[in-house]
Amino acid sequence: MRPPREKGMDMRRAMTALIAAVVTAVALASAAGAVPDQGTPEFDAYMQGLERNGFNLNPDTAWRVAHQACEGSIPGFIGWEMVAQGVVGPGAQQRLMDVARKYTCPIA
Repeated sequence: MRPPREKGMDMRRAMTALIAAVVTAVALASAAGAVPDQGTPEFDAYMQGLERNGFNLNPDTAWRVAHQACEGSIPGFIGWEMVAQGVVGPGAQQRLMDVARKYTCPIA
C-alpha cells in the first residue's frame, strides 16, 4: 500500500508548474523584441523605407503595422488605421505589409 501523501506535496507541484510557466513566458517574450521601438535608428530606417515606398504613416500606426507584419495579429482596427492614412487601393495593404516585413522583421 501507498503511504498517505503529505499536503505540502500538492503545493509543491503547483509551484513547480507556476515556475515552469513563468520561465516559458520569459523565454518566449524575446520574440516581442523583434519589432524595433520608436526612436531607435532601426525604427527610423523603417520609417524612411516606408516613405521611399510611398507610405506616409504616423509612427504609432507604423509600429502597429510592423508588429502585425512580423508577429501576427494585434488587437485593434489596424486596417481602418491604414485606410485613414491613405493606404487604399487594390493590394495597397499587402504592399505595406511587404515593406514592413522587409525593414523590420528579423531574418529567421
